[in-house]
Amino acid sequence: MAIVAQFAAWGALANGDPNNAQAADVRDTLQQFFNDGATTLAIGDDNFGDPARGFTKHFAATVNNNGRVSHYAFQEGQTINFEHPSS
Repeated sequence: MAIVAQFAAWGALANGDPNNAQAADVRDTLQQFFNDGATTLAIGDDNFGDPARGFTKHFAATVNNNGRVSHYAFQEGQTINFEHPSS
């Protein structure tokens, strides 16, 4: 079984305002990285675009890795190794 992106979002709450979310569904983009054989990914605008220009963005994902579902939450600039499930 391959790694499957079940959910992935990338964005920010502009000025910390929960009513002003600027985010993008990036599940298809994440899945394409997996399909291309990537398992480690730098979290940033280079990979996911910039849905919230000028704000620090966050990444969240739910990934099924060979039957084990894991949840990930990272800030812009961090790197995720999807071969190692989150705790």
